Amino acid sequence: MKSPEKLELLTGAFELFQEKSDSMARKDAVEVLKERVPGFTERQYASAWNRVRALFENACRLVFRWATDNPAGTTFELPDTNRVFLDELGEICKGFTEEQYHQALEYGFQKGIF
Repeated sequence: MKSPEKLELLTGAFELFQEKSDSMARKDAVEVLKERVPGFTERQYASAWNRVRALFENACRLVFRWATDNPAGTTFELPDTNRVFLDELGEICKGFTEEQYHQALEYGFQKGIF
């Protein structure tokens, strides 16, 4: 997904995930995305939703890995200015904006026990 239109779809899916988080099934997300960002195929809507879910899931995995690799009480300052996670997250989940990667990491830390 490189074109501005596809970035708009990915951003729409990202925003929907932030609103509904894990509580929304893919089928329901596709229906909402059809209304919010018209003009794509069913497959494109499902793909955008899956990519956004993967972004947030991978952010949580990276944060969990960091938490298990560091002693209890260690803190991590957001935003990730030293790119401890950003580069790896960008490699795993391509196509998002820098701000979206930052927001996914914040979500990962909020979902954790920090």
